[in-house]
Amino acid sequence: MGSAGATLVRFLLLASIVAGFAAHLAAGEKDCYDEKDMIMHICIKSIKKDGFYMPASQACKNEVKKVDMPCICRVLTPSDEQTVSPVKLVLLAHECHIELPVGSKCGTYTIGGRVPPPSAHA
Repeated sequence: MGSAGATLVRFLLLASIVAGFAAHLAAGEKDCYDEKDMIMHICIKSIKKDGFYMPASQACKNEVKKVDMPCICRVLTPSDEQTVSPVKLVLLAHECHIELPVGSKCGTYTIGGRVPPPSAHA
C-alpha cells in the first residue's frame, strides 16, 4: 500500500505541475481584441472590404506600429471579414513595415511569400 500511495502522490504532483504550466501559458496569451477593434476603426478607409486598397493615413500607421498585427490577424473572425478585408490588412502591415509570418493566417487569408498587389480587392 505504501508504494501505491507514493505513486499517487507523484502522480498528483506531476498533474499539479502540468496544470500550473498550462494555466501560465493561457495567462500569457496576448489579448488583442481591443487592438483589433481600434485598427478596424482608425484604418477602415484602407482595409474596408469594398473598393480598392487606400494608402493608410498617418494616424492609422502610427497605431499599426504600436499593436501586435500577427495577433490581430489571428483573431480576425468571419464576422469581421464582413467589414474588412484580410488581404488589405496584410497590405496595411506591409505598408507599415511589419512582417507577418509566411504561411500564417490573417482571418481566412493565408499569407504567402509575396505581398498582394496594392490594387487588391478582396
